[in-house]
Amino acid sequence: MNALISSFILVFASEMGDKSQFMAMAFATFIKARTVLISILVAALLNMGIAVLFGSFITEYIPIKYVKLLAAISFLIFGLITLKNGHEGHEKIRKSKYGPVFTIISTYFISEFGDKTQLSTLALTATYKNPVFVLLGATAGIFIADVIGIVLGVYLGKKLPTKLLHYISAFIFIIFGFITLYEAKTL
Repeated sequence: MNALISSFILVFASEMGDKSQFMAMAFATFIKARTVLISILVAALLNMGIAVLFGSFITEYIPIKYVKLLAAISFLIFGLITLKNGHEGHEKIRKSKYGPVFTIISTYFISEFGDKTQLSTLALTATYKNPVFVLLGATAGIFIADVIGIVLGVYLGKKLPTKLLHYISAFIFIIFGFITLYEAKTL
């Protein structure tokens, strides 16, 4: 039980104010909250599952620098699409041939790969040697923190003008694109 509670608390605390929480909020300003919730849950389960199951094995074959670079590029692309096309950019994401669910899952998954929450989950698994409880606690922690971002995104979507939301959304993606590029550069 300690593994479950510790995993939840550590991952929840480290996710508050993290880029994926802001990304969930940004997606929730123009995609249905239910779609964002389901996508985030699937991505979080995949991400935490990889941390629990494979740990550092994966990073021996795929350098984290390249994963972060891919995440940075996707953030920048979403930000630039939003700036350039405003509402039309959001429509492109919603109506892309891959759909919003795949777009959110892939963006979220790539952005969280090798992030502090995934590395914390890896360390918790090694510490407690209870992968099931660590997976449940970590996934619940990251999901609940992101639910807070989604609720805030839905609220902002109802209260702020659409054009302002496009700028805020673009700004969030671009800022985290540059932060992630910087992180990739320092590896």
